[in-house]
Amino acid sequence: MRHVKVAAIQPEHIGLAARYSPYRADYDNDADAIIENYVLKQLAVTQSLLERAGAEGCDMVTTCEDVSVLGDFAIDVTSKNILVKLVKQARPYMEKAFSEMAKKHNMHVIGCYLQEEKGRIYNTATVFDRGGSMAGVYRKTHLPANEAWQCTPGDSLDVFELDFGKIGICICYDMMFPETVRVLKLKGAEIVFHPTFGYGWYDSIGEATLRTRANDNGIYIVTSKSYLPNGAGKSSVIDPWGHVLADAGFEKNTLVSKRIDLDTGKQQPEWYINSVMSGGIADVAERMRRERRPDLYTAITEPSDQPAYPRQPERLRILEGIRAGKIRW
Repeated sequence: MRHVKVAAIQPEHIGLAARYSPYRADYDNDADAIIENYVLKQLAVTQSLLERAGAEGCDMVTTCEDVSVLGDFAIDVTSKNILVKLVKQARPYMEKAFSEMAKKHNMHVIGCYLQEEKGRIYNTATVFDRGGSMAGVYRKTHLPANEAWQCTPGDSLDVFELDFGKIGICICYDMMFPETVRVLKLKGAEIVFHPTFGYGWYDSIGEATLRTRANDNGIYIVTSKSYLPNGAGKSSVIDPWGHVLADAGFEKNTLVSKRIDLDTGKQQPEWYINSVMSGGIADVAERMRRERRPDLYTAITEPSDQPAYPRQPERLRILEGIRAGKIRW
């Protein structure tokens, strides 16, 4: 038996003061003030919930997406743009906090925040091991339009081997593409951790998407979503059958956790007809892996010949539309 206690936090999003909002044409782009009055205050909320996870004896906990809350600035493509500067200033605070929390409570921590590397910005989830060291880095591979204006997508779906088993990570929009979880499962992941800010195309389909991904791949999914007044919280732990084992509901500043057994997997009884007919393979996920027909799926990997996002002039028009209240953000 490989029992592991997994957890996901559900923090309140404190919100950006109007004067520092890039959605206003006259916003104050004082990087130091934004870090102090916004980034660090949001980080403190996250830290308090990670403390609770540690006090509960969790083996692994994930934050929600973009704990640095700098995604708000990704849409600013004007001369006031200071996203790179903000990301550089915020990163040391993020990594120090997650590393110290992991080491203090002898638990693995996934912290999701923006990182800058060689002038490029990535939406990143970093795995910190029980000693506080970085054990893996995943960069979000599927970017919605607003992120793609200033962020760069990652180029690999990675599996990380920890002391209790193998994990994968999907960040927010990644989960909308069924291929991501399928690839992680085929690479050996037993749990997919899902830091997110959104909850599917709309709230009621969010849980259905997560349950379907878990069931289709015979894998655990642990989702951490921020609490928003106008959006679903519902951070959760879902088992390989698609059952919701634990759900944070719509409560703000809370934690959801569950002790799971990675050796249970998605097993049917040995006497079940499909187990017998397949030569005694009771593991449903293993049966599906063997029964796949990759030769039929080649259309999935054919690239699109159409550009995904608008060019710079159109982006500026969109931004002005948001600032003028003509486009709802």
